[in-house]
Amino acid sequence: MNRARTVVVAAAAIVVTGGIGVAAALSSPDSQPLAATSVSASSSAPAATPSRTSTPTPDPPATDPLTGGKVNNHEVIAAKVENIAAARPQVGLSLADITFVEEVEGAQTRLVGIYHTRFPKRLGPIRSARSTDVQLLPLFGKPGLVYSGANRSVQHKIDNASIVPILRSTRDHRRVAPHNVFVDLAAIARSAKLAEAGSIGWTFGDAAPRGGAANSIKVRVGHDTFGFAYSSGRYTVRWNGARYADGDSHAITKTDNVVIMKVRNHPDGNRDVLGAPSVQSDTVGKGKVTIYRDGKKIVGRWKRAKVSGPLRFTDKSGDPIALKPGQTWVALAG
Repeated sequence: MNRARTVVVAAAAIVVTGGIGVAAALSSPDSQPLAATSVSASSSAPAATPSRTSTPTPDPPATDPLTGGKVNNHEVIAAKVENIAAARPQVGLSLADITFVEEVEGAQTRLVGIYHTRFPKRLGPIRSARSTDVQLLPLFGKPGLVYSGANRSVQHKIDNASIVPILRSTRDHRRVAPHNVFVDLAAIARSAKLAEAGSIGWTFGDAAPRGGAANSIKVRVGHDTFGFAYSSGRYTVRWNGARYADGDSHAITKTDNVVIMKVRNHPDGNRDVLGAPSVQSDTVGKGKVTIYRDGKKIVGRWKRAKVSGPLRFTDKSGDPIALKPGQTWVALAG
């Protein structure tokens, strides 16, 4: 009997600390002790969920704005290269990152080589600048322009443009003047104080875009026909059927991209010594563009809103057309 009272007293103590239900269970002599898990705080709490931290997607590696390859902190130097039979074979042309084909007076053509990653020790023949250069070259920020001269009107435009004029007249007397001005572009690059390359609005990508097959391309600029034959991943460049073979190294000029811009040509008010009107090809505005890469043809539009603005290429859907990383030839076809 004393033991029963002891149990009741113990049960009363549990009512105070554990609740009426527990005390009632202990008041019976046949009751079993409560399992420890039946009153555990964790038994009624939700299980803890481990925190998950998302791994941020790494940014794609930076690429060079002119070539789409490894970033290069070199400056940008343009060089006006002659492009008639008397000037052949040219030297150093195959090292240009970008080459523009321009029409000049008399329906002849000249080339503007854009050098940024490699600077030849010998480049030429160098000839005079034109109004087309003044509008085109600020695309590259404030590049250097290597040229042999300009008439008063064009020189005035150069002096007031975002261009660093680099006049040269060093002649190779093994060649006939005036087709014999040659320069050491590597030395010029070391001495000139020019800004690094910035974005010009171009995009690059390794994957070949969708497009029709096109292994042989011809485009007429002035009275010259430029051909581009695709083989082994690159295009061999031809002028009126002849390949560009370097006059010193015999390297054949090739390119990874061919861009044909339909542009507006118009007289700029100047004339050459024979009275032929000088031509300006407008690269500010918009028009049709045809781009060839990886043996494919992509048709779209080009647009450049102002002289200091970028030059963009978009497809029929308005999406950027990605060039293949490497070298590019651009024909300004009026």
